[in-house]
Amino acid sequence: MPSQHRIAAGITVLIAICGASNSLVTAEDLFIAGPIGVVYKGDSVTGDFELFGAACLGPIQALALGDADIYAGDQVGAILRFDLATGQFMAVFFLPDAASAMVMDGSDLLVSESLGTIRRVEPLTGAVLSTMTAPIGIEAMHLIGDDLYVTGPTGDVWKGDAQTGGFAYFGCACAGTAQAMANDDENLFVGDNFGLFLRYELATGFLMGEGFLPFDVTAMVMDGEDLLISDSSQNVHRINPLTGVVLDTLPSPIDIQAMQMLPPAVPVTGDIDGDGDVDLDDRDALIAVLLDSPLDPAHVARADLNGDGATNGRDIQDFVNGL
Repeated sequence: MPSQHRIAAGITVLIAICGASNSLVTAEDLFIAGPIGVVYKGDSVTGDFELFGAACLGPIQALALGDADIYAGDQVGAILRFDLATGQFMAVFFLPDAASAMVMDGSDLLVSESLGTIRRVEPLTGAVLSTMTAPIGIEAMHLIGDDLYVTGPTGDVWKGDAQTGGFAYFGCACAGTAQAMANDDENLFVGDNFGLFLRYELATGFLMGEGFLPFDVTAMVMDGEDLLISDSSQNVHRINPLTGVVLDTLPSPIDIQAMQMLPPAVPVTGDIDGDGDVDLDDRDALIAVLLDSPLDPAHVARADLNGDGATNGRDIQDFVNGL
């Protein structure tokens, strides 16, 4: 059968079997919370924050993302669980102290309080599995692999094991109350309540750079190579973390005390248009590539689904397999 006939036959199959769209939560979803017991969700590039979930409890000071849930910790020790897909309030449990910071460690939730106690909690039941103590009061906590970093009122950073503690001094600059941490492949970033922004080398703890931002730092998350920093004046700032240059500022509906963003999505086979799912739009984009319609170079690159360096009818079966 001539090549164009094989392509035509394959396109007929695509039209016949691609009936429904499967939507995914996108990697640009940014969650924020603050003085009232609600969580908002927005886009990390455009903002556009909307109410995500609410429970009538105290100010939220910490957020953590699980596989299917988002957890919010407040100043009276309540840990709220919301469904990550819908925002529906699912459950609440109470710990003895206010949650100053939270991180997920596998399926467990690590919850710190401002005097230095860290509790490992089963997040669906609230059962405390173990407890360890840091050498400082904790205002921010950050996990990289098995390494747990904590910082707080004096601005010094300590590193320990997420299972056992054993904290050792990591680094310090004469900062105020450090309230947020984030990292890239080589650096740990720390921000304080005066806007001091610090960059430590992860391998050594050496201070590699510092500067002042024109706002306080209440929370941080990485977004690709950029750093998103919230302040207490209803803003999220996108900055270059190596220079401190502010690239953009997004307004938020609340003063932000906690912020989290979904991790980068795993590439989806058949996602020709690059929006994170495989649906009718991807079918149409693949057909356009196969018919040499006006082409988007990115669509052409993603349409080589079998990785042979060419885009042709042989890619159709891989697209079908990815549905």
